[in-house]
Amino acid sequence: MSTYDNNKSRFFQGMVDIGAKNNSSITEIRYLRVTNIASVLGVIYNAIWMLVAFFLTDALVIYVSNALLGLIFLMALIFNKKGWRVLASIWLILASYMSLFLFLYLLGYSSGVEVVCFLIIILPYMTFPRKARNIAHAFSILACLTLIVTVIFQSNITAHFGGLDPYISQIVNISITGFICLILISSMSILIDKSEESLMAEQKKSEDLLHNILPANIIRDLKESGKTIPKRHKNITILFTDFEGFTETVASISAITLVNELNDIFGRFDEIMEETEVEKIETIGDAYMAACGLEKEMTNHAANCIRAAQMMLSYLEDRNKSHEIKWRMRIGIHSGTVVAGVVGKKKFAYDLFGDTINTASRIESAGEVGKINTSSSTYELIKNDFTCLSRGKIFTKGKGELEMYFVK
Repeated sequence: MSTYDNNKSRFFQGMVDIGAKNNSSITEIRYLRVTNIASVLGVIYNAIWMLVAFFLTDALVIYVSNALLGLIFLMALIFNKKGWRVLASIWLILASYMSLFLFLYLLGYSSGVEVVCFLIIILPYMTFPRKARNIAHAFSILACLTLIVTVIFQSNITAHFGGLDPYISQIVNISITGFICLILISSMSILIDKSEESLMAEQKKSEDLLHNILPANIIRDLKESGKTIPKRHKNITILFTDFEGFTETVASISAITLVNELNDIFGRFDEIMEETEVEKIETIGDAYMAACGLEKEMTNHAANCIRAAQMMLSYLEDRNKSHEIKWRMRIGIHSGTVVAGVVGKKKFAYDLFGDTINTASRIESAGEVGKINTSSSTYELIKNDFTCLSRGKIFTKGKGELEMYFVK
């Protein structure tokens, strides 16, 4: 596209968008744009009549009246620019009525100008904002009554200016009105399509955001019934991580630096979870919890968590080589049964409940930095796939002695 075409496109787009605000709804912007388009078309209507009068008659009254009407139509753009939406729409309809009555007076019923009534009937519903819908009803009804009265008393509506052939007047009025209807309807159709595309894009953003917060089955339940029933999962694996010396690290760096560091690390952890089919559940401070086997039943849920843990430790090891702050992490993994669900009515939070969660937390606390500590239940699921080192029974707070294994 040439520079000229680009400039022309920007000019027309700028004219159509006069008065549009970022905080306006998509629907309100659509009504505003149609109002602007209709105003410009009103100017074109009167400009065409000026050309017709120039070539076919030398009557000054037609030149002047159409020039003034064109300026009156332009006022609607000015009102939109100032944010006076309802006034702009009212002014547009009044300008249309002025054109109608002027032509009926000058050229009479035989000029065919009564077809403009059909345009005035539909125009309010295409231009008035929703808050002024009652005014739109009134103007449309008035246009219907005007058309009926005009047809009934057509014999009394005679031309006060006889310098133009009625046949030519009919051709011009009907043709221009049809052209304006075509432009308005096609513009409305395009704007509706754009609105739907924008809504679909926003809906997709919302869907993506929801899927980052809640599992797909929970989202489906909330959409269908507005609530979700807690679900029991018998065979899942929980992965817990925690940073060694986190309290000391927090005291030595700024809050912004801390958030940026955790965001960078946990962002990579999220990617690892996705790569290994493990689902992130939540982060609490420096703790990261994930689970595998919730969305769908699988036999390799424990192995997936082990692979995810290995990738997390490998990532941290590489990261520490190039960053000033060195993060040292423990990982605990335990397999068992949990109940999953959403609690509360606002700010939904998906969480897991059950003794398996507490045990996984204790397994992590009893681990060592840079190592993957597992329970005996997880060991039984992975012993054929990974080499493990028995640690024997380790005492844990609230759980007593638990059999634990390090994954090599």
